[in-house]
Amino acid sequence: MRRQAQRRSLGLTLVEVMISLAVLSMMMVSVWSSFNGTIRAMEIGEEIQNRYSITRTGMLRMETELSMTYLSFNRPIDEVRHFTLLDGRDSFESDSITFSSFSHLRVRKDANESDQSVIQYFLEADPEDGSRTHLYRRESRRLTGDQPEDLERFFPAYVLIEDVVAFDVKYWNTQDLDWQDEWRTNKIDYQPDRLPERIKIKVVILDGEDEVEFNSQVVLMMQEKIDLSKGQQ
Repeated sequence: MRRQAQRRSLGLTLVEVMISLAVLSMMMVSVWSSFNGTIRAMEIGEEIQNRYSITRTGMLRMETELSMTYLSFNRPIDEVRHFTLLDGRDSFESDSITFSSFSHLRVRKDANESDQSVIQYFLEADPEDGSRTHLYRRESRRLTGDQPEDLERFFPAYVLIEDVVAFDVKYWNTQDLDWQDEWRTNKIDYQPDRLPERIKIKVVILDGEDEVEFNSQVVLMMQEKIDLSKGQQ
């Protein structure tokens, strides 16, 4: 009896060691699973925040540039082109808007640019993946008098917000006290030579399998058309 007790007091048996290792392994797996889940949740949260941040930054850029939209009377009498405009076209939830703005920033000395430009926002499919649709931005960097549909021939477009499933723009008409789906200052049968007081923007992005909606309103400050000839009278 004493010899058996002495043998047991010398150490653990192989079975006891294996059981201890199994329990330790289970504890490590449990801790690692919990830790890995926390890290993954943090990564997903960071991705969502970055995605929303990019969308809000794009919305802020549109707001800033639209707020500086303007129209001008200053062009030759025989000129038929419209160098300044606001051309908002409705296509259900795939609208487009082209407008003249004072928002362009010159970054190079003696560049063939000005602080006045024509900017265009529109939805279009990804050229490499037709299942994805993005909100694009195009800028002329100077007033050229080109029609909105002709700008793509001369100026490139860049992705402003990725995976946009809807882009809807509305225009507040102070005469009718109602939101209009289209606003075209260069067309007689629309709203010639006058700007809307406000513009409402809706952007819906695809976040995984969910759709997230962003909304904003912009006040157009320069309601009166620029006419430098008034000061010369």
